[in-house]
Amino acid sequence: PGHSLSLSLSLSGRIVTASHNALFVWDMNGTLITHTQLTSSPSLTFTCITQTSSFEWDKNNVIVTGSNDGIVRIWGILYKAGPHPHTHTKSMVIRSKLTMHTSFERSDNKQPAQITCLKFTESHDALYVGDERGRVYSWKKDENTGQIADHWVLDSGAKRCKKCGVAFTFVERRHHCRDCGQVFCGTCTNYQQAIPERNITRKVRVCKDCFEKLGASP
Repeated sequence: PGHSLSLSLSLSGRIVTASHNALFVWDMNGTLITHTQLTSSPSLTFTCITQTSSFEWDKNNVIVTGSNDGIVRIWGILYKAGPHPHTHTKSMVIRSKLTMHTSFERSDNKQPAQITCLKFTESHDALYVGDERGRVYSWKKDENTGQIADHWVLDSGAKRCKKCGVAFTFVERRHHCRDCGQVFCGTCTNYQQAIPERNITRKVRVCKDCFEKLGASP
């Protein structure tokens, strides 16, 4: 009572609902598939949800939730063999989080805000995130993995490199630092490093500041 309900329906018929800090996944017949609950804080509440739309049993499908702590959480359903033949157990796991700019838990976010809306593009290669300050951020798939939930980078539409100020042109292209997500020229992101805290074990493009922060040497 007193809690709003968010709902998302996929083309496959999978239904996802959220109320307060509880998240439920149902099949098209209304049978509960799995559920989970955020328990880190009693005041934590889901504010919006969306999901990719593919085949019902596609393990690459993800569910995306926004919440009042400013975090976008990307969930997957983990299927494990059940105790009997041809049966499976299902549980929800967090595959990734988007915390840049909006999350209240990050001290480097100057204007954190509650997430108010989420929307995938039709091709599912980008996710739009809106917050209560009226801002909209566009997040894209990692160009190396091609996976929706592995790691996303911010597409801010910047006109100039954040570090050196060079203007972007057809020749001088934008590049994203895979750690801070800011937009730089090729020269200012000519560094490679793994990012363990983001579960990125291979070396990816980062800016000089993040390269040094991650404890590497040129």
